[in-house]
Amino acid sequence: MKTLYIHADFMEYETKKPTPVAEELPEGHAKGRADEVLVAFITVEKKDEGKVEVVAAEAAADLAEVMKKVGAQRVMLYPYAHLSPELSDPKTGKEMLRRLESDLKEMEVEVIRAPFGWYKAFKISCKGHPLSELSRDFEGKEAAAGKKGEEKFIVLLPDGTEVSPLEYKGGTECFQIMMAKEAMKKDWPSTGEVKYARLCKKFGIQWESMSDVGHMCFSSKGALMFDLCSDYSWQIVNDLKLPVYTVKGTNMFSLDEGPVAEHAKLFGDRLYKITGEKKDFVLRYAACHQQFAMMRNWNISYKSLPYGAFEVADSYRFEQSGETMLCFRTRRMNMPDLHVICKDIPESEDWFMKLDERIYKEANKLDRDYEMLANFSSWDNYQQHKEMMLQILRKHNKPALLHFYPEGINYYWTVNIEYHILDDMKRAREIGTVQIDVGNANRFGIAYTDENGKKVFPVILHCAVIGTIERYLYTLFDTAVMQESQGKIGTLPLWVNPEQVRFMSVSENHLARARDLADRMRSEGIRVGLDDRSETVGKKVREAKQDWVAYAIVIGDKEVSSETLMVYDRAANKNVEMTLGELIASIKSQTKGMPNRPMYMPYEMSRQVDF
Repeated sequence: MKTLYIHADFMEYETKKPTPVAEELPEGHAKGRADEVLVAFITVEKKDEGKVEVVAAEAAADLAEVMKKVGAQRVMLYPYAHLSPELSDPKTGKEMLRRLESDLKEMEVEVIRAPFGWYKAFKISCKGHPLSELSRDFEGKEAAAGKKGEEKFIVLLPDGTEVSPLEYKGGTECFQIMMAKEAMKKDWPSTGEVKYARLCKKFGIQWESMSDVGHMCFSSKGALMFDLCSDYSWQIVNDLKLPVYTVKGTNMFSLDEGPVAEHAKLFGDRLYKITGEKKDFVLRYAACHQQFAMMRNWNISYKSLPYGAFEVADSYRFEQSGETMLCFRTRRMNMPDLHVICKDIPESEDWFMKLDERIYKEANKLDRDYEMLANFSSWDNYQQHKEMMLQILRKHNKPALLHFYPEGINYYWTVNIEYHILDDMKRAREIGTVQIDVGNANRFGIAYTDENGKKVFPVILHCAVIGTIERYLYTLFDTAVMQESQGKIGTLPLWVNPEQVRFMSVSENHLARARDLADRMRSEGIRVGLDDRSETVGKKVREAKQDWVAYAIVIGDKEVSSETLMVYDRAANKNVEMTLGELIASIKSQTKGMPNRPMYMPYEMSRQVDF
């Protein structure tokens, strides 16, 4: 990459006409001006292809040094295709300028970037001192610092003791299995039958054979469960005593956008990419892009902080085909992604601990418990957050496995906790997560105005309290499977059971009574099915149990003339006598405060198709 530096009193430009390779012109960028500026006229060369990261890092370091040396207050990056006959392809040219802009912003340098691929008029006033005109040729030989050393692990105990994973024999079975897999790179133990898949099939959740590998489809029961869990994820974040802005947006973002391209590099070959007519796009791998793209245009005051932004976002990660698992590891997932915008690190730690508490609370509601894998991007960041970690460990009275990433990489985050359950297959599975992000506010240009009127980049928390919607369903199914393995009957929480009650008529003579009772319950917002088929009572009862209906009721001669019903209670696995009013009251008590939706299919079984 060849550059010409001009230290100028001012530089201003105006776009005139796009070339065939012009990037889209953001609103307000047709003209630009900067005073007291170091202008870098930049030509990206053929030899830079495949070396964008190291060349940009070298150039950014030099620009920052020269800017400081000559006393400039800001930098303008100006694409200029006239310093070399060997030009790179347009994609590399755009990527280089975006990366250079991002690197300079990471160094807290004010940057103005003129658009790529446009004919432009410009005016410049060179200062004329000995260092006001300089040329450079960057080849990436002095690359930015790479990895220094290898990843490492320690076990942190609630009293602050740090122990080698090789020596630590305490903790739960889940902790030991997680530690063996993550820290000692041991294979998973033999698992045997994958039992939860039976429940996926039962509720109509399966792979879509006409799509890509790792993409799921949901029939009516599964779709209802999915939407209820999605509703619940929204309900959780709005119960945090935090102002939350719920948003919706696209799942496709342009790689011509510097922040998108920069963030995308972190995911490498796990990205879904789409080639458009004029641009390349990436399918989002979390809700971050849409929320950040919106927030960069918000007028945020310190008085508004902290606040949350939330979306259940369809997200895409190109998982290896041999590792996909129904509901757990998929290429298309739905992330109930909460971002908490905090003014500084202390406030972010305060909310980190509140989110940690809620993550554990949601697991405990299902009689599950978590073990923690805490990732740190550096040893210094561990020292910064160590007291917070110890408070979390003491609260839960359990250790955490700490994972330290190799030093020397400029990560956008400092600490991330992954919360693992031990599933029926004796594998530690990550469900919930929370992370402190110190880089993306700068990268995307999200800032708030502090008490003194100064623009400040906030700290951002990323959190999925219940994991992806698919992984929460996985947890529900795995919990039911574990109940069965303990000799109990498998159940689902009543609020998420797609069919809460089913009435079954003994004969045609009893159908009117069964229908009347079903309609009365349906009017109370309860999901009720009616088995009005010409089948034997025995078959109807067997199928109600096979379908995991929470309450099954046979209507015969006795029930026609009496208000007392004999109700099969799946959770108790026994028949219980009660009135219709008592059953309604019991169901409403059990589901109070939880999301509710009607059935997603005809309630009369004679009208239902066989999936």
